[in-house]
Amino acid sequence: MPMKHYDIIICGAGIIGLTIARELVARKRGNILIIDKEPYPGKHASGRNSGVLHAGIYYDPGTLKARMCFEGNMLMRQYCKDRKLPLFESGKVIVARDASELPTLFELERRATANGGTVEIIDEQQLSELEPNAKTAGKALHSPYTAVVDPKAVLASLINDLEQSGAVTFDFGNAS
Repeated sequence: MPMKHYDIIICGAGIIGLTIARELVARKRGNILIIDKEPYPGKHASGRNSGVLHAGIYYDPGTLKARMCFEGNMLMRQYCKDRKLPLFESGKVIVARDASELPTLFELERRATANGGTVEIIDEQQLSELEPNAKTAGKALHSPYTAVVDPKAVLASLINDLEQSGAVTFDFGNAS
């Protein structure tokens, strides 16, 4: 690649690097170079993860991680809807294998609610309506905002957004 001046250089073309670039472009910060040692974006974690959008259930309330988890879920859902990307809005149920695990369900409900999430403790009948093959010890936790995206489709869309902006240059296969 010929020598050129860039205002911003981002190392890594996974979802994090690409979304940082997208936010910078939206804020009119252009002339960005994204470098990655791999020959294509998202070769590692970003392109191989399950695509689950968690809903802030597991993190301590009030932490940045908890807030970003839930907000990120909402933002990624909207991004996928706006671009007609695959979005499986399945929700999630967490079950108790036995009565000793019920306090954990109630703690997860407390955390999720404190983090701004929407969850509900459901009984066995409600669980069977949501997931007939699931079994629980009396109660389960339903998280309707847990969803699944296609990470590769998200990566391709982000790359397209950035290429269309004209403000970003990519340098793939750069191990130096």
